[in-house]
Amino acid sequence: MDTTKPTPQDSPEPAYPVSYVIFPMVLSIGLFCTAYFSGRVDNPMSAAIAVSLSSMALIALLERIIPYRRDWNQARGDVATDVWHTLLNQILLSRGLNIAWTFLLLGAAAQLSTRAGGSLWPHHWPAFAELVLMLVVAEFGRYWCHRLSHRNKWLWRLHAVHHSPSRLYFLNAGRVHALEKVLYIIPEVVPFVLLGTNVECLALYGTFNSIQGLFQHANINVRLGPLNYFFSMSELHRWHHSKIVEESDHNFGNNLSVWDVVFRTWYLPKDRHVGPLGLRADGYPESFGGQLAAPFQARDISQVEPKPGATP
Repeated sequence: MDTTKPTPQDSPEPAYPVSYVIFPMVLSIGLFCTAYFSGRVDNPMSAAIAVSLSSMALIALLERIIPYRRDWNQARGDVATDVWHTLLNQILLSRGLNIAWTFLLLGAAAQLSTRAGGSLWPHHWPAFAELVLMLVVAEFGRYWCHRLSHRNKWLWRLHAVHHSPSRLYFLNAGRVHALEKVLYIIPEVVPFVLLGTNVECLALYGTFNSIQGLFQHANINVRLGPLNYFFSMSELHRWHHSKIVEESDHNFGNNLSVWDVVFRTWYLPKDRHVGPLGLRADGYPESFGGQLAAPFQARDISQVEPKPGATP
């Protein structure tokens, strides 16, 4: 087991009263605005994009006002890399893959609907009940894709890109290897094209996924208490980025922590704070191009692969 220990400068800032309400408040407002404007624009996804961009600006500001750790607000030559990852993954790949999967699966979706005598998606449910259903279903696939990335050495080579930062801040949410993004987007798109999920629910999911992902990686002093058993938020996710493998081999949830609870990978120590983050491999590329190439190089990163079944 890695003996890396936290140092005094690793200590977080004390919690503020707003720390306990800021995430639920921003998420609730974001979802409400998406639902409200979805019925007033031609494309509900445009409402989700506008809300997500506004939330990103607010989250960037909150990192300066109520940081979890002040030293994480200091750039470490990583901003340009994260911007390029975000542009490629969240804009080009996400939009392109969504369109491609929809085009490829429309015929199969129509056949399923015809055989079932109607849409398989519960369109008659309230909008937010549909969102909960979509989150739980999508999370199941995302959870196992993520967990497998910590078990399979070839997938780990892709996933190591996401674990390479030595600090957490909001743009880390976009630091994912492009090929891994292709894998992760399958459980978020394929089931719902086949089920005929409506675009309004997809817009709500897009908003939830964006705000949650930004907060999950943000350097904001968020405290959720019992809500950590439902939301896979920053308090849990910091441990997932720990340099200590027996700590990082937990909390695989993307939006929800429900499957971590069910499959006993939920992890949140109460007696200490997370220490150094990142990979234990020395010399991992820091540039965008270097990280795209890293999984295919002869570099030995086996020492950062978690041990199957390891527990702290």
